[in-house]
Amino acid sequence: MKKVLVAGCGLVGKTIALDLSQDFDVTVMDPSESSLASIDNPNIKKIRKSVTDADSLFEIAKDMDVVCGLVPQPFLKQLHTQIIDIGKNYVSPSGYRLSEGLDTLAKKRGCTGVCDIGIAPGMSNYLLAKGAEMLEELDFGCIYVTGIPDKLDPPFNYRIVFCLEDTMREYCRPARYIKDGQLTTAPALSGIEDVYIPGIGKLEAFFTDGLCSAADNIKGNYIAEKTMRWPGYVDTINVLKAAGCFGTEPIRVDGMEIVPFNVTAELLRPIWKLRPENGDRDLTIMRIVAKGPREGKYVTYTWDMIDKFDEKNNLHSMARTTAFPCATAARAIANGIISEKGFFTPELLIENKNFDSFLMSELKIRGMNFKLSTLIEEL
Repeated sequence: MKKVLVAGCGLVGKTIALDLSQDFDVTVMDPSESSLASIDNPNIKKIRKSVTDADSLFEIAKDMDVVCGLVPQPFLKQLHTQIIDIGKNYVSPSGYRLSEGLDTLAKKRGCTGVCDIGIAPGMSNYLLAKGAEMLEELDFGCIYVTGIPDKLDPPFNYRIVFCLEDTMREYCRPARYIKDGQLTTAPALSGIEDVYIPGIGKLEAFFTDGLCSAADNIKGNYIAEKTMRWPGYVDTINVLKAAGCFGTEPIRVDGMEIVPFNVTAELLRPIWKLRPENGDRDLTIMRIVAKGPREGKYVTYTWDMIDKFDEKNNLHSMARTTAFPCATAARAIANGIISEKGFFTPELLIENKNFDSFLMSELKIRGMNFKLSTLIEEL
């Protein structure tokens, strides 16, 4: 049986480990005893070590067929650099911005790495690139994605699964997108439009800086990512921003120096945290739209996916939809479906038709069904 190391045992790491344990010998590595204890599966080996312990990481990883990187951002570059440097195959749902030089290193060491293979980034740029490939030219491409509570929850109508601070930063930094074939930026939270999702209702979509590698590797006239939320969310966040609550420069209050951003994060954390034990449930919704000419017609391809909290296994939807593409990529590498050496992002894998059919079928088995619809119009 082939061996997989899952480095990091948070919500996504745990989900990947449980999924891969069906057909691999899985080891999970994490410094947190409570995180390791959350895995109740006798077939999964658990090691309480940090990836910052380079010697231990080497000893554990050297006999593995694939390593899955699920560690916090500050430790990610060290992890995937060390794993690739010892010639081990590697997958992660993040890491593109920290991957400079890894393609050359992976080819030199004779291994395969795939980063940013989650839901967004991940399936977002993969399907957008697939749409571009199906057209003669990508005239319009947009990723619409969200993780939201399954019901309105005033005053914010929002709950968070992953890092609160990362989400807050997305509301501050300019969003990269492609306009007239050139990379440009728009203010975060701008470009608001209504999006109707069957079975869910009306959501509002706005620019966020989530294109990642798609901005570098997919060519088109217009390419963007927009985050969706329940209506009214942007106005609420803009009030907080206007009041200075997202400011990063220290201010003095009662003789003490504080950073408004940090205070806001601590105030929002208990309000925004998704608590399944209290009945909170999340939804993950994705829509990918690709438009352009094909065979004398103007064609629109739309992929829609709605995923819900897994009641049977008590798994957050966002954890599921981030984990399963990553786990599927690990399977594909271990089984030789992805065999090319190098360090890839998802959109660079679309020419591998065996991987495409494997990926979509494996995700469908796990409840992630991307439904494709096609609209054909006269030019």
